[in-house]
Amino acid sequence: MKYLLTLLVLILLFSTSCDTTSPEELDKNAIIDILDSIQLNFNMDNIDGIMQYYHQLFLHNGDDFDFERIRWVIRLNDYDDLTFDNIEINLNGNYATANFLMHLDATITDEPSEENGDISYFYRELGSWKLCGKYFVVSP
Repeated sequence: MKYLLTLLVLILLFSTSCDTTSPEELDKNAIIDILDSIQLNFNMDNIDGIMQYYHQLFLHNGDDFDFERIRWVIRLNDYDDLTFDNIEINLNGNYATANFLMHLDATITDEPSEENGDISYFYRELGSWKLCGKYFVVSP
């Protein structure tokens, strides 16, 4: 009985000391990981590494997936460095919006912005988050 009590105490101590992360925090961390990967791929000039995080039905201000790829090619041509700061994620079911400061060399924009915003809108499909654009519509 004494051993059983000791075992029970150890199990309780172990279970209360474990880091429990909520599903919301896991989703936010997944989106932050995507932005970190985009930053890394940009700085390595890897367009395919960036585009892997886009939904095929991406739609933002009339621009589709193919145009978004062109936008990244232009960014890669015009800028040497990309970083994100002050990332905040707002979740709404299967949708999320990321607010952050985007640094392209010395140019800083507060996202989502009118001129960009293309990497601020996410949709969760089959357990994975993808960039979807502000005007993304789920196909039936």
